[in-house]
Amino acid sequence: MQEKIVEAFSDFYGDLVAKIPTIGVGLVLLLIFVFIGLLAKRVFRRRIAPQMDDQLLGNFISRIIFLLFLLFGVVTFLNQAGLGAAAQGLLAGAGVTAIVIGFAFRDIGENLLSGAFLAFGRPFGTGDVIEVSSIIGVVKGMDLRNTHVRSFDGRDIFIPNSILVKNPLINYTRDGLMRHDFDVGIDYGEDVVEATQFIMQTLNNHPNLEKSAGLEPFVTISKFDTSTINLKTFFWINTFDFEGSTLKLKSQIMTEVVRDLLREGYNLPADIVELKMYQQQQPIPIDVQVHGRSSKNGE
Repeated sequence: MQEKIVEAFSDFYGDLVAKIPTIGVGLVLLLIFVFIGLLAKRVFRRRIAPQMDDQLLGNFISRIIFLLFLLFGVVTFLNQAGLGAAAQGLLAGAGVTAIVIGFAFRDIGENLLSGAFLAFGRPFGTGDVIEVSSIIGVVKGMDLRNTHVRSFDGRDIFIPNSILVKNPLINYTRDGLMRHDFDVGIDYGEDVVEATQFIMQTLNNHPNLEKSAGLEPFVTISKFDTSTINLKTFFWINTFDFEGSTLKLKSQIMTEVVRDLLREGYNLPADIVELKMYQQQQPIPIDVQVHGRSSKNGE
């Protein structure tokens, strides 16, 4: 094994010395291809990409254009310098190196192909809110290997493209419609039908809720709790027409519903705890603090 490696290096060195002029020409051609690739990438980004609906697809195509020119340049350089056979001999002599390089390029190739699927399949775009593998955030960009997602707590997360392809991906803002819900508990003595109609009136009067066919707000009984009848309120928000935070809007709607219910005299009780004393003959221990002095059982 060691003799094969030494022999491969010797052949490679001899070819390198003999073909220094052609290597120089190959380097010049490689630089020309790199320059043309950078120029084509810049022209595409400035003139063609802004006219596309999906900026992620435009950025991905521009990177692919540069990568193709770089690949052509490398192939031209190797052919011009005649280093293709020598490089193959070197890698064949060092099998361990070939295995390591193969595993490294396997990951790169997997993410590259996944990025192509995402760019042309377009399951999300810049500014969409997505969730994958318990990661939720706003899409900021995508390159050949990673997708840049910014979480709502300000963290910049770079997710490998292969993870986005292999795992279920949720796009919360693809069509701009998001449904929210919350519970409000009323007393068992209140009229449930009347309370439901009153909540619906509050929702229908709000200007930032979606009320088109099939997307109307509605209220259901979700649970008979210990001390309350819980009413679950559902409503839709069109994020394309609403400029602001949906979480703030949800909080505003919850505040208005509770405020209006209390204003109309509805009782919204807290949990009621019932205490049962099974040893009725025993006195109930009481400790009363008066001005720092303790008095037990009325003493």
